[in-house]
This record gives sequence, C-alpha cells and structure tokens, in this order.
Amino acid sequence: MADLYRVAIHYLNDYGYIEYDPDTKKVIVNLANEAKRKEVESYLATEHVFRVAHDTLLDFVELRTVPTESLENLKQCLTRLWEATEVLVDWSRPIMTEKL
Repeated sequence: MADLYRVAIHYLNDYGYIEYDPDTKKVIVNLANEAKRKEVESYLATEHVFRVAHDTLLDFVELRTVPTESLENLKQCLTRLWEATEVLVDWSRPIMTEKL
C-alpha cells in the first residue's frame, strides 16, 4: 500500500485538503463549502490539455492528462486549480490528520 498524498487547500476562510491514493487512484476533497468541493471534484475528474515547457521555457508541448491517472498528473493539475476554481492549493502548509 502506497502512502496517501495530501495537500492543503482553501477557499476564502474555508480550509481543507485533497487526498490521493496512488494505489486505487481515488481522490477525496475535504472542504466545507459544498459548491466549491463539488467544483474541485469535477475539475479533478475531467481530462485536461495543458501547454507545458519542454526543453526550454520557450519550447512548449501539449500535455493531455486526467488528474487521477498518477500522482504527477494530479500535481500538474493542482498547479492550475486556482485558475479553474478559485480554490488555492497551500503547498507548504502541513496536513494534520488524526488516527482513529
């Protein structure tokens, strides 16, 4: 079983996180704002096409990706989450989870 990947997110004063299991390719969005949670879930379930730098910053290639296919794909899509949903990814904020 691979470790779960978690990243903090927030929308206005609503703080939460996104959790990704690389084994099952399942994403869980934990955010109290129901409308924004659904918007993020929809974004992460949709195929995207991005232009990304290839060999140099002036050399772009088209990247077609589904966020849940891999952790790298998820991270690539999370870099564009704010533009698509106005939900901010807090890359440096640690996620504290309780063990039940």
